[in-house]
Amino acid sequence: MSPAADKHTRMKNQPATHLFLWRGSALVIGPSLDSKLHSHFAMQLTFGLDQAFRVRLSEDDRWIDTKAAIFAPNQDHQVDCGGRLAHLFVELPLRGRGDLSTLDAGYDRLPAFEVVRKSLSDINTDGLDLEAAEDAVRVWLECAFSVNSANLARPDFDPRIAQTLDWIATRDNGQISGDELAARVHLSPSRFTHLFRQQTGLPLTRYLLWTRLLVAVEAVAEGANTTAAAHMAGFADLAHMSRTFRNTFGVMPSELQKMTIAFKRKSGEMTTMKA
Repeated sequence: MSPAADKHTRMKNQPATHLFLWRGSALVIGPSLDSKLHSHFAMQLTFGLDQAFRVRLSEDDRWIDTKAAIFAPNQDHQVDCGGRLAHLFVELPLRGRGDLSTLDAGYDRLPAFEVVRKSLSDINTDGLDLEAAEDAVRVWLECAFSVNSANLARPDFDPRIAQTLDWIATRDNGQISGDELAARVHLSPSRFTHLFRQQTGLPLTRYLLWTRLLVAVEAVAEGANTTAAAHMAGFADLAHMSRTFRNTFGVMPSELQKMTIAFKRKSGEMTTMKA
């Protein structure tokens, strides 16, 4: 077999990559992607489904072997693994009190986490089940809280911010302005943006970017090319969306076309799209 044919056979037999999306969070399950050193605003929890993985926080650091890690927002990191990984991105929020990354997070050693491991393995083997993914994420976060409670804080939103987040989730596109949101909760734009950052730990503009990424992902899943998806989501051009996507997930949006995607539309409707 030629090298090219051998590579094609390996790619064909490689397990599929699944992407699950909810408001403010995402779960990616599948083979290790080409993850270069990068950072993003979301907190990231990573678990090695088949084996330990290597991680480092800078090019000068030595590689650390681990099965479970937590990467704080804006923390440079690089992940390398020969097997399947599960990445949980949480933008709203597991906010770190000290914003500390934990390379040996230990949540995988809790008996309760065995349910998560089995669920994530079954998802990757048997196909998509958004409800099963939601249940696995809930237990995963509970385990992470239980062993890393000194560095993690649960959100307790001001009612005006909770109302804002619920309203954003009902919108069909990313065309939402801070002024519009502020008016809905009867605050000045400056007071609203200050309160949003105080409550959530991130700028309003960054969260709105996340919602626009969801619009773009949905467009790609429904058959649009990435350029059209960028415009549908309100990005200036494909380059702008690509930078945002890369900074959020560590990969380029072209990877979406290799994934099976499941996400929740407004009103809790579940949608599954095959790559």
